[in-house]
Amino acid sequence: MADNTPTKSDETSNAPPPEGAAGKRGLRARLAGIRRSLAAKDASFFYYLTARVAAAVISIFTVKYVVAFLSRADYGLWGYLGVISSVLVPVVSLSLPAAMMRMYFDRAKDDFDGKAALISTTFLLSVGQAVLLAAGALLLYLVGVLDGLLVAYLCLLTTNTVLLSYFNYLTRVRNDYKLFFFNNVFQSVAYLGLLAWASSAVHEGSLPVLGSNPLVAMLFFSGAPAWTLVVVNLGFYAVKKLISLRVKLLSFPAIMELLRFSVPLIGTFFLGWVLNSSDVYLLKRLSSLTQIADYVFAVGIANTVSLITTSALTDWPRFYYAQMRDDLPNRDAEIAKRVRLFLWLHILTMLGTRLISRFAYDLLGAGDYLGGLRCIDYLVLGNFFFLAGNLFAAGIGYAKRNHLTLVTFAVPGVVNVALNLWLLPRWGAVAAAITTAVAFACFAAISFAIGQRFYRHTELLKVALAVVVAVLVALVPLG
Repeated sequence: MADNTPTKSDETSNAPPPEGAAGKRGLRARLAGIRRSLAAKDASFFYYLTARVAAAVISIFTVKYVVAFLSRADYGLWGYLGVISSVLVPVVSLSLPAAMMRMYFDRAKDDFDGKAALISTTFLLSVGQAVLLAAGALLLYLVGVLDGLLVAYLCLLTTNTVLLSYFNYLTRVRNDYKLFFFNNVFQSVAYLGLLAWASSAVHEGSLPVLGSNPLVAMLFFSGAPAWTLVVVNLGFYAVKKLISLRVKLLSFPAIMELLRFSVPLIGTFFLGWVLNSSDVYLLKRLSSLTQIADYVFAVGIANTVSLITTSALTDWPRFYYAQMRDDLPNRDAEIAKRVRLFLWLHILTMLGTRLISRFAYDLLGAGDYLGGLRCIDYLVLGNFFFLAGNLFAAGIGYAKRNHLTLVTFAVPGVVNVALNLWLLPRWGAVAAAITTAVAFACFAAISFAIGQRFYRHTELLKVALAVVVAVLVALVPLG
């Protein structure tokens, strides 16, 4: 039998490889490098991102059913109700879930009892706040201050948002990313399924059980999946003994410490609402429901970009706090890499959104809403600056200087409202989109200026390049 063992001369041969072999080896090496890079990344980020992407894809089909199910004016009113709800959630919850996330990382990794006390106490406080909201809404209805539809929205959906947002914070605190994935996908699929059923009922000429008011039906379609998730999440954490009446709750001084951190966040979230949603509120006052409908629909298309923003910010606090707590030698490099990853993902999604936006209107049968098409370029740019500002300001939250976070939101909030009051009566939805982009650029600049005092981000030239490219991608005409 021949001896096929390579000789020294074979191993050191300078003969060129066969044609194409070097290229194949190079491609294999690059693919292997990509696989190693992905394997080395925190799996949670990909779950969070996939959850948001899946929800966004499903929402494309959901919007098609919604615009077919609701009139243009009803669609605007539904968006307006959502805006009113969004400003109440942080006020009612006292922003305790956000405080829970920060305080959780002050505890040792093996301090199960301390973490269970924090989680259970925050949950019970959130339940109490949801009950108070429902009671207050019903009281205002009885004295004639609020109309029935708004009260129903507050009692059925806003209270649920208080509790479900608590659980979504908790999944991130605990890094239970599979549960977070389930929450997002289940809610989106169930909502789509109920809307599809309703469309079939409308086609047949009736909406059984729910009556003839489509907005009342929408309350059921939104609420049923969300309340189901509250029950599922409560059971999940009860089994883990993290939420239990048997857990020793936080002491009064510890609760006060939690409140001292959370209460300033109420102002922060309110000012965040001013930046994000006051446009819709002012459109209702200064323009019309149809202008709201055009704007809200454009925001829905632009949310293709915001899925990157929300995915990034979903995982960012946990990632950043853990990096700062562990303080490994490569900490700053890892944080800088994560920041750039988020920004460039956002830029790529901005470009894709602009390319498909006109086609999306046709696909969704939304020709009546084309007045908002011009809004999308400004909305995706505003989203980019919102993401950048939150990344730049990371050190403020870690240093527990929440009063400074108020500043980062207050100044651009004033800019946003002032510009809206000036421009909305003239240009309607398009003005709302432009003011949003300007205000979020202001937010990013102020967040950077203040945040650098507490954590100095590295490799800023690369970040500046991403900002320049984002502006060009958003505003340069595509033809």
